[in-house]
Amino acid sequence: MAGQLGVDEKHQDGGGELARITTGDRVLDLASGVGDPAIAAAHRVGPTGRVIATDLAPDMVAFAAQRAAAAGLANVETHEMDAAAIDLPEAGVDAVLCRLGLMFVPDLDRVLAGVRTVLVPGGRFATAIPWRPTDQAMPRLVGAILAALDLPPLPPVAPGVAGIFSLADASYVCAALERAGLTEILVQPFTLAYDYHSPDEWLDFLLALNVPLRQHLAGVSDAALRDARHVAIAATTPWLRDDGHIRFTGHGYYATAVRPVG
Repeated sequence: MAGQLGVDEKHQDGGGELARITTGDRVLDLASGVGDPAIAAAHRVGPTGRVIATDLAPDMVAFAAQRAAAAGLANVETHEMDAAAIDLPEAGVDAVLCRLGLMFVPDLDRVLAGVRTVLVPGGRFATAIPWRPTDQAMPRLVGAILAALDLPPLPPVAPGVAGIFSLADASYVCAALERAGLTEILVQPFTLAYDYHSPDEWLDFLLALNVPLRQHLAGVSDAALRDARHVAIAATTPWLRDDGHIRFTGHGYYATAVRPVG
């Protein structure tokens, strides 16, 4: 994904290390986006393994397929698939990954039930989720945009409502993993350095990723949005570096779990 540099190497492979992915494994990557976790997993499993990269967005799936082909990875399949409707055989994969995707699903229990179903007994699940929204630069930029438009703040984040920080409460995710029948649940924090080539690139990324913000801005005129954009660009000064890049550190956590044997 453009604009990201992983401080934690585990984040770069979508939690593949935490899911103990190894040679010959069959791996499902949910909400793969442009395919970073899937490609990293493909290198881990080698030619005897198999990685299935899925995403709800067809353009993401197509781009991930192009990247895997360009890397010469014949062990990567790509499919358009909703994480809440996993269309794979029961007990068909050794590991499931989901990097920065769970916070956008409306029904976490349904997704995790599907994860448990497709995992073999003893199979591993690893997910990466953003947290600590009050410490993040992105909510401050959102605030600048809304203030410029004289719009109220976004509603408080909550599970089941698509949003970057909707699963910031790790205890909620742990409880959902338990309800799904997964065990050996572990949570650990990570940091991630963001690097954007310009304030405009950062703003474009934010507007593309933040679905609630886009919905909140529905009906705002193009002229008003252009004016708000100028205000938002000016608000990026705290993170603007001498080379023109925007750099800041974000926070998240990994949650891992296992389908029990027996």
